[in-house]
Amino acid sequence: MSLSRYMLLAIFIGLGICVSAQTPTTHSSNITFTNLYCHTVDVAWTKGNGTNRLVVVKEGSAVNAKPTDYQVYSARDTFGKGTELTSGSGNFAVYSGTGASFKLRELKKNTTYHVAIFEFNISSGDYLYYTENSYATASFTTEDITPAFSIDKTYQCIANNKFTYTNSSSNSLGNSMTYSWDYGDKITSSQTNPSHVYSEGGIFKVTLTAMSTGCKASTILRDTVGVPFITYFELDTSIKTNDSLQCFNGNRFNILNKFKVPPPIYGLWDRTKNSWTTSDGQKGTAADFDFIAKSYGKITVKLVQSRQVSKGGEYCVDSFQRDFYVLPPPLKNANVDFSDTLLCLHEKDFVFTHDASDIKTTLWEFGDGSTSTSNPANHSYNSIGKYEVSLNVEDNFGCRDSFADSVEVVSTPDNFFSGLDPVYCLGDPSVKLYPNLYGGQFKGGNVNSVDSTFNPNAVGKYTVSYVYQLGNCKDTFSESTEVRDRPKIDIGPDTLICPQSSITLDAGTDTLVLNWSTGASTRTISVSGGGIYWVKGSNGYCTGGDTINIQAVKPPVFELGLDTTICGGQKITVVIKSDAGTILWNDGNTSWTRDITQSGYYQVTVTHPCATLRDSFNVEILPYACEMFIPNIFSPNGDILNELFYPIGFFKFTDMLIFDEYGMKLYETTDITKGWNGTYMDKPCQPGMYYYLIRYQLPGNGSYEKKVAKGSVYLIR
Repeated sequence: MSLSRYMLLAIFIGLGICVSAQTPTTHSSNITFTNLYCHTVDVAWTKGNGTNRLVVVKEGSAVNAKPTDYQVYSARDTFGKGTELTSGSGNFAVYSGTGASFKLRELKKNTTYHVAIFEFNISSGDYLYYTENSYATASFTTEDITPAFSIDKTYQCIANNKFTYTNSSSNSLGNSMTYSWDYGDKITSSQTNPSHVYSEGGIFKVTLTAMSTGCKASTILRDTVGVPFITYFELDTSIKTNDSLQCFNGNRFNILNKFKVPPPIYGLWDRTKNSWTTSDGQKGTAADFDFIAKSYGKITVKLVQSRQVSKGGEYCVDSFQRDFYVLPPPLKNANVDFSDTLLCLHEKDFVFTHDASDIKTTLWEFGDGSTSTSNPANHSYNSIGKYEVSLNVEDNFGCRDSFADSVEVVSTPDNFFSGLDPVYCLGDPSVKLYPNLYGGQFKGGNVNSVDSTFNPNAVGKYTVSYVYQLGNCKDTFSESTEVRDRPKIDIGPDTLICPQSSITLDAGTDTLVLNWSTGASTRTISVSGGGIYWVKGSNGYCTGGDTINIQAVKPPVFELGLDTTICGGQKITVVIKSDAGTILWNDGNTSWTRDITQSGYYQVTVTHPCATLRDSFNVEILPYACEMFIPNIFSPNGDILNELFYPIGFFKFTDMLIFDEYGMKLYETTDITKGWNGTYMDKPCQPGMYYYLIRYQLPGNGSYEKKVAKGSVYLIR
């Protein structure tokens, strides 16, 4: 069988053979990790019995390579920089020495590392490693830090650009972190959530570095700043008539786009759109622009240039605008007037005129070879026909304009009408007008062209015309009339008249011929009775008048009556009638009919146009209802209870009669205190049914009302 290295060593010692060094026999133990961060960790252990120890670390899986005797390994505390025990195995020497701890550096974040410790001795340059049995092993995982952020809008135009960065970094320890931002334009920041404005265009690499104790990591995003063209335009001066001020007729504005290109952004998509607009609604998308103004006055032209420097990104915009001016046509706001468009031959001249201002030249062409530079211009034609008349003008600014219309000359018809009087009074009936030639049309104030009537419904002077056209000859016949107002007479408003009195009615004028309904013709009349009276007055042309209704009235007759008393729960109704005037009670009531339900003093005053009347009375309303109670049984047996039969209550007693069943009167009294004691002729009556008749009175409405009560009463002993 084979012998282990340790057995051979013991044999050599026993034989007295010299050995240069001994291999350790006890492994290190109790590996611990402290100050564990993303990139560093402190490793410590308990020593074995070797004078030295070699620490080997592998990333991701357990150490699977062992050191070899007599081999020297270069150890570095930066992982991966020391000797790799076996090429390609990933097992690196990170510590070699006599100590029991060290700091391991430059590790990856969020990564698991496996550690193995081998004891060894050195003597006379020999390295003997203890690799037998279970050497000390352990593992750890580094902490994690994740830098992360977002950009609110990664593409912006340079105008008003502002990039806002939202930091979402985290670390597994939950420790506080610090940050370092590099915006890619040599500007940095240490804020947590910064904002940044770029002063130039381009694509910028934004780097965020997040740091906490023992941890550090970076991430990168890009943002883009677009720069538009510098927009400008001007008129094409190579065209002689191309001016910023032009006449409306024949205007045309030719504009050249003179934009300037800013420094390019290397490697970017570059695309531009042009948008031309005018204040009169015209548009264009070409590089240059020309237009004909549709209106006169100030015309504002605006160019908006949109530049896209990132495919699919926002268009960056610059704009420029300029005002141009268009003079109105000389005749635009002027009236060109032809006195007629159709005249009969040899009737009269046509008169042509215009009121355009600032005119330098005027030329009328009448269509028969004749012209005129006058304004107004009169012209007559020598034969019937239709003529084209044109007007050409040029103003002091050199702007030209023209107008054209036609006139016609025809044979003259015999046109007139009848039926219109020279004077009418306001409100007269409509009058029918009769033309000599039918088929024309009446025109003028208060004229109904449908039924050919004149209506005198408004004061004034009127011209009524009848326009008749026979073929191409149009003729107008006119007459004048006047509608005069009727005289104004006012004899006053409707009124009242009292008996044995009179009223004077005054027409108010001595200049009219008057006629009263009474037959009088004087200015005033006196009337002493009711009725409808009218007066009419004439000024020789028109008649006016007025009517008055005089109502004959009498003062009312009423009487409240004497002071009275009524039972509780009753009322007194007072009704007062009058054909005029007002009523007022002493308690402020103003009703002509009222119910009195409370005791007191009542006075009423009636104010009538013919008299003032007043009356009063006292009313007492008893605090109880007037009623009578009649017992239906009594017992005159000497026990002092129910000995007498009589009615009780609130009433005025008259008399009481008692009858037997055969109708014979047994008892009669007019004194209510003396009731029937159940006897007849001083002898007791037999028990049984007897009959009574009681007469009494109840107060009401100022007097007493007579009442009768009949019934039966039972007598017991």
